[in-house]
Amino acid sequence: MSCSYPLAVFGDWHGNAGWALTSVRSAARQGVRTAIHVGDFGLDWPGAKRGRYEAKLNNYLTDVGITLVVSGGNHDNWDTLAKLHVEDDGLATIRSNIRVLPRGGRTIIEGLAIGGLGGAFSVDYEHRTEGKDWWPNEEPTREEAEALIAGGPLDVLITHDAPAGVPLTGDFRLSPDFMDKANKTRALLREVVDAMAVPHLFCGHWHQRRIHELEHSNGMVTRVDVLNMENSRHGNGVLVWPGQVPLRIDPLEIRNT
Repeated sequence: MSCSYPLAVFGDWHGNAGWALTSVRSAARQGVRTAIHVGDFGLDWPGAKRGRYEAKLNNYLTDVGITLVVSGGNHDNWDTLAKLHVEDDGLATIRSNIRVLPRGGRTIIEGLAIGGLGGAFSVDYEHRTEGKDWWPNEEPTREEAEALIAGGPLDVLITHDAPAGVPLTGDFRLSPDFMDKANKTRALLREVVDAMAVPHLFCGHWHQRRIHELEHSNGMVTRVDVLNMENSRHGNGVLVWPGQVPLRIDPLEIRNT
């Protein structure tokens, strides 16, 4: 069943409140009622201004009538995320209009079955402080992946990292050991994608906009949309139109007016 309202899907914001507000404003102009964030939202970042970002954004989301569903990245507070109570609809609540899609969980949005397997490896974790700007439980687990697969088919999968097989080049030169660590999550995501043959996957993490199709042995295809980070006017967000898969996906121009 199609819906007249598109969903918005956004890439990394890294706690940039100004960009977040501009992004929500841009989505509201397109009639969006539900937006999804693929992680590195900047959720519950410790420090003197803790909570202000979420409070300010929630007030604006309430004003424009949008609910934002966040799937965690590697730069979100996993101590907080791990303790959230998951409600009957498959989501947890941070603020009235900011909700969380847990790893290994799923929900229904505008008739679409949407699963989450967020998190990723921080290649710079040695330069970060545990509990302050890095959390050791930042990567998805095999148990979470298996729970997602056991739940049955999905229309959309939200991850933070991209599955193995999507050609991407990062900003960091990594040692072979670090490459192995970074690729662990990508390999797990590819296992999930292959097992479920999910039609659509949205992710971020790589700070670039890419579209790539992964072909499966049964002839099905997964379209992977990698979204850019904040300040990317034409790459940080897309509009997704509910209906039969494959879904219609349009660029979302992010601008103030």
